[in-house]
Amino acid sequence: MKLNWQLMGLLGLSLGSLVTAGTITAQAKTTIKAKLTTSAVTYQAANKTATFTGKTSNGKVKHIVVTYGKTKHTTTTVKKQQFKVSKAFTGYRDFKLYGTTAKGKRITKVQTITSARYATQKPLVTRTDRSGVTGSLMVTAQVPAASVATVYKNGRFLTKQYNETTTAFFGLTDITATKYKLTVTAKKADCKASPAVTVPVVKPGLIMETNYYY
Repeated sequence: MKLNWQLMGLLGLSLGSLVTAGTITAQAKTTIKAKLTTSAVTYQAANKTATFTGKTSNGKVKHIVVTYGKTKHTTTTVKKQQFKVSKAFTGYRDFKLYGTTAKGKRITKVQTITSARYATQKPLVTRTDRSGVTGSLMVTAQVPAASVATVYKNGRFLTKQYNETTTAFFGLTDITATKYKLTVTAKKADCKASPAVTVPVVKPGLIMETNYYY
């Protein structure tokens, strides 16, 4: 009888532990009670900062939290279900936004903001022509409309131009070697400049064309 009592006691303890663990798990689960909408994302080049503007579905959301990679998170207060928050950053990683109560409990889904919302689309170099005058290179690239395309030589500014359409033409001079590095970026207003794209420098007398398929 004593042995049976001990086994029952252990069984009761195990069941009690399971019930307690189940209760803790249920309490830790986030309850989604509101919705977060980011209506606009802009970029300020002067201070390398992205600004997010939006609203919440109800007044229970008191704060908006913004994270980017492993950097320290930024928090702003929601006023009349509207918010505007800025965060300095480098690179092209994703931002995460979510809403919390006054006590810091998350009550919205985590919203992901990719670089497509804050950065300019990368150019596509479609043609490089070195068949003309010695030392010249004609470059054709597809860029976002209403953007400024900039060419760099070994990381230093070479030339830039504004493009109303999606095709940019560059007539480069003093191209006398093939070892240096030419790159091009594009930038739209209120957006971060695109990542740099390499411009192939073909040998004199040659033309290279590239077709992109989607």
